[in-house]
Amino acid sequence: SVLAASIAAQISLSGQSGEVAVIHVMIAITISTGLTGLLLFGLGALRLGVWLRFVPYPVIGGFLAASGWLLITGGVEVMTGVAPGVTVQSLAALIAPEHFPHFIVGVIFAALVFLVRRRLDSFLVLPVAFFAFVFILDAGLLGLGLGENFGGTQSWFLQGMGTLQLWVPVAAIAEHGIDWTLLAQNAAEIGAVCGVTAVSMLLDVSSLEVARQKSADLDKELRTNGIANIVASVVGGVAGNLSLNGSVLINEAGAVSRLSGVFAALVCGLVLLFGAEVATLIPVPLLGGLLVYLGMVILKEAFVQSPAQRSGTDMLLAGAIMAVIIYSGYLLGVVLGVIGACLLFAFSYSRIGVVRRHLTRAQFSSNVDRSPVEAGLLRQHGDRIHMFWLSGFIFFGSSNGLFEQVRRCLDGQVNNEPAYLILDFGGVPGLDTSAVLSLVKLKNYCDERASVLVFSGLSEQMHRSFVSAGFFDENSPHRTFPERNDALDWSEMKLLAEYDLGARADDSFEAWLGEQLGEGVDIARLASYFERHEFAAGGAILAQGAASDSVDLLAEGEVAIMFRDEEGRETRLRRMAAQTVIGEMGFYRQVPRGAAVIAERASVIYRLTHEAFEKMQDKDPQVASAFHKMIIRLLSDRLDFANREITALI
Repeated sequence: SVLAASIAAQISLSGQSGEVAVIHVMIAITISTGLTGLLLFGLGALRLGVWLRFVPYPVIGGFLAASGWLLITGGVEVMTGVAPGVTVQSLAALIAPEHFPHFIVGVIFAALVFLVRRRLDSFLVLPVAFFAFVFILDAGLLGLGLGENFGGTQSWFLQGMGTLQLWVPVAAIAEHGIDWTLLAQNAAEIGAVCGVTAVSMLLDVSSLEVARQKSADLDKELRTNGIANIVASVVGGVAGNLSLNGSVLINEAGAVSRLSGVFAALVCGLVLLFGAEVATLIPVPLLGGLLVYLGMVILKEAFVQSPAQRSGTDMLLAGAIMAVIIYSGYLLGVVLGVIGACLLFAFSYSRIGVVRRHLTRAQFSSNVDRSPVEAGLLRQHGDRIHMFWLSGFIFFGSSNGLFEQVRRCLDGQVNNEPAYLILDFGGVPGLDTSAVLSLVKLKNYCDERASVLVFSGLSEQMHRSFVSAGFFDENSPHRTFPERNDALDWSEMKLLAEYDLGARADDSFEAWLGEQLGEGVDIARLASYFERHEFAAGGAILAQGAASDSVDLLAEGEVAIMFRDEEGRETRLRRMAAQTVIGEMGFYRQVPRGAAVIAERASVIYRLTHEAFEKMQDKDPQVASAFHKMIIRLLSDRLDFANREITALI
């Protein structure tokens, strides 16, 4: 309509005839139809339909409901010739003698078919009822000569179409001088026809999926409708797409395939070709009643059988969209609906929060086995290391919640001591500028508290955003690591460095064993069963798959537990610091080594071989018993902490 009005107005201003204006309008419509076909077919051929699926259900529900309501009001207007409204004048016009008989007949037909169709699940209900009403009314009205005037001046039948003239675009272009510059000036309006048709098709397909409770192949629908528009443009047709109302009507009449639509098109084509005035035999109230019936079916699908019934908010939004469409048109209603649905989603998503889990070092450790002294200190002061596992896209609605939660954590810190805050972004696909600004506020707050932010799992784009915000400059204490475990390991090391463990008087292997075994054990006798081995960095201490014929005590250095899979890929499972035990599980279970042990730094190992172990049990059973108790205590400590980790993760 806008396209036609724009071209007609420009032709009129140039002083040309109305016939020239009509020709130009028809040519513009033909061009828009062809371009619409190319657009739809291109979207389907490139399989871009999935990108058009981002339509929230409240928009579809509002679109359906508004379509149903407009069908009902349109049907009433077809019956009576009066546009229904809520004013006294409109209601009085419907019950006026010249309109009321038509209104009552149409309403009875619509209500009867609707009620019977709901109770009798047969496609025959609609066609049988329609043709029965047509026959009864035709026999009554035409037999009594009341077809033109019954109960007033309103006619009961449509007027004939008269003589039809075929529109051929190519012939019109050849016969008339077309102002192509004028058409080019209306390119925006022609483009709007293409865009609106594509949006209408998306809404119709989505609505039909809800109405028919079936899934559609949107790419296939785009290609099919694109080809139809291209063919229509050749013969001067108007741009369009599949019809929601027509599809619901055909479905209610029992259609099961696309051939029903093809058959309906052939019948219409034959009627036009032979000039048969079939429409003049159908009483107007039945046509209006048919529209009312379709409107009732669509309203039922939109509200009664709607999946949005589970959400009062979605139902209210769908109702609001319906009202906007009814009073302001489809375009404004759909646009406001999408905006409203996006705001509703943002509000709902922000309430979920992005912190999936919050733990402290007292509850969860890195994959580094440390000495009993260091492990005890980390358990005692582990509440100074906080881990926040984040998930989901962080945006303006959720970023401030993250800031507030971390700030509350710092405010509740025991003795107001500085803390290490690990923010794991491994489950975060992205963030917006608002999230970066919120974390800048958090950075400033941490600087005031002398606390350190430790980031892990940042993507390249997120890392660039934080670098630009000044998080990781030379003077900043804040750090970033690829993995959460690396960030936790670094934080543990920094926390241990803050506490002076003191230089022990005797840091020998015997002294360490004495601390673990307690008084009453002859440490020298126990140490005599061990062999001392030194390994340079990178040296292989234990091989994966080898026999577990020894227990190793790591006195100095640092080792890595490495696992090699069937394809030869190596993964570091754990890291072990000095004064820890290696290989005890395989040794006691007598199973091959499940992983290799590699020295990451120069290390000193004291090894108890299986042969020495048997000798110790034979000659010094009391010493062997003390060693067994030490291993049991070690495994019990590991199991206890593992249980607390599992509990914290539940």
